[in-house]
Amino acid sequence: MAKKLAIEWDSQALRMVVARQRGSSITVDQAIVVPLSAAGEGLDSVEARAGRLLTEQVASFGLNKLPAILGINRASIELQVFSVPPVPEAELPDIVRFQAIRECANVGDDGVVDFVRLPMTKDGQSRVLAAAISAKQLKACHKLCNQAQIQPQSFYIRPFGAARLAASQSNLAGQTFLLVETLVDRVELTVVHQNEVVLTRSTRVPGETNTDEFLKTLQGEIRRTIFAARTKDDSVAIAQIVILGQPAGQAQWQEFGRDVKCAVEFLNPLAAEHVTTSVEVLPETACQLGALVGLLLADSTGTHPSIDFLNPRKKPEAPDRRRTYVLAALAAACVVLVAGYAIWSSIGAKDARIAELKAEIAKVQKSNEPLLKVEEQIIEIDQWVAADVQWLDELYRLSDKMPSADETIIKQLHMGTRTDAGGTISFNGYVSDHSVIAKLEGSLRDDYHHVQGKESKYEEYGDGAYHWSFLESITVVDDEADRFTNTPVAAAEEETESSQSTDDQSTDKEPAPAEPEASEPKVSGAGETEAVSTEEPQQPEEIAPMPASETAEVITNKPQDQS
Repeated sequence: MAKKLAIEWDSQALRMVVARQRGSSITVDQAIVVPLSAAGEGLDSVEARAGRLLTEQVASFGLNKLPAILGINRASIELQVFSVPPVPEAELPDIVRFQAIRECANVGDDGVVDFVRLPMTKDGQSRVLAAAISAKQLKACHKLCNQAQIQPQSFYIRPFGAARLAASQSNLAGQTFLLVETLVDRVELTVVHQNEVVLTRSTRVPGETNTDEFLKTLQGEIRRTIFAARTKDDSVAIAQIVILGQPAGQAQWQEFGRDVKCAVEFLNPLAAEHVTTSVEVLPETACQLGALVGLLLADSTGTHPSIDFLNPRKKPEAPDRRRTYVLAALAAACVVLVAGYAIWSSIGAKDARIAELKAEIAKVQKSNEPLLKVEEQIIEIDQWVAADVQWLDELYRLSDKMPSADETIIKQLHMGTRTDAGGTISFNGYVSDHSVIAKLEGSLRDDYHHVQGKESKYEEYGDGAYHWSFLESITVVDDEADRFTNTPVAAAEEETESSQSTDDQSTDKEPAPAEPEASEPKVSGAGETEAVSTEEPQQPEEIAPMPASETAEVITNKPQDQS
């Protein structure tokens, strides 16, 4: 439960109340009333004496760590009711401040102005109750707090706290009533209409409290206050008079109420609704604590007393978007820097790794080449046979499915077997446009050929005819079936075998033709190698050439060389 300290002082006494806030109610733990005469000699001003006493009491009870609420006397401020034009709420603080400084002569340009809206008049006129305090008086309040080493949370008007306490009672909520507070040196009269203060007066009454002279003079002030409230706003019809405390002569007050046609009620601040306490004080002292109890109660329920000189209403400042722009620019710069660094680091790391792997490969190949050359050839042959891949059919399919030579050129082709069944075909080259890569992959992919694009980047080749380089890998799945039985290559092989069988049968009649010599690969002018067919001239159909007519070379390696 939050504990707070409420403070007020006047020319006669310093008053302090410490309470714990629990939801919409409070529990009063301490109530302190110290006469200013206890401050001793040598101090002339009221603020100086109140400051000394406050410092002593705060240190004595250990209250310097509690958040504090100050109640400022009605005599220290100026209150005015202004009619305001229908303007946006954001512009109202400037309008009210201008009128308050013009009407309140003792405030000055450096004074503080706060206000609260009042109910509209019958003719629809908007009104505000403005309160102004001079900079000198506000500075004195800050000095007193610093001297006592307390942290003020709010500077409220004292009568507003008493009004909040009375308005929180179930039988007074939303009503129009006159609140009477009897203090040592004065009486404060506050008119509350629909839970808002519309008028407050502070007056000195001669004579001792509860004497006939005192009561007669006070009742006269009450009549003037009721008349002043009706004069300012005829909608304010006071129907009840609420007196804080339990004064003597209650029968006289009831008779006075019948005279002015108002019900008279008595309210003990420490026994009010939403207030609990185990503190015992004299009745004449309890009636002086109503304002502090009301300030603490209003603070606990969130219904603050509206006017706060420490946190006055101000015109909202235009949002400063420079911070947003700077943060956005910094965020964008950070993203660019991080992305650039990540790309640079990735490229650099890959280049270094490539160079390292090339050096290792070269070293290993150089050291093992004399010893493993024969073994590698044997292993390659064994794996080629074990893979059971019809490589000529695969070449024909690749040539048949590839885009035209105007769109694609193969730079390098790698065909190898896998440790299990099937094989892999890897090739790289160039295409005229990036979209051709997707076209190429789609044409080569089926249930038995898994195509995976390894790399593509912008790189011109062939006098600008090709703009993109690519690297593709095809995994050939062995399904233990001959998928190329009806292909032109298969048909051509069957016809070739039939023709050879006919030639064997006629060997008795004609001499056997000379066996053609194996042709060596021809090297083109560009340093590229073209495959030369070794089939006999009488073959009906030849294997269709690769679409990329400038195929550089065909390489077959073992599986570990496919990278």
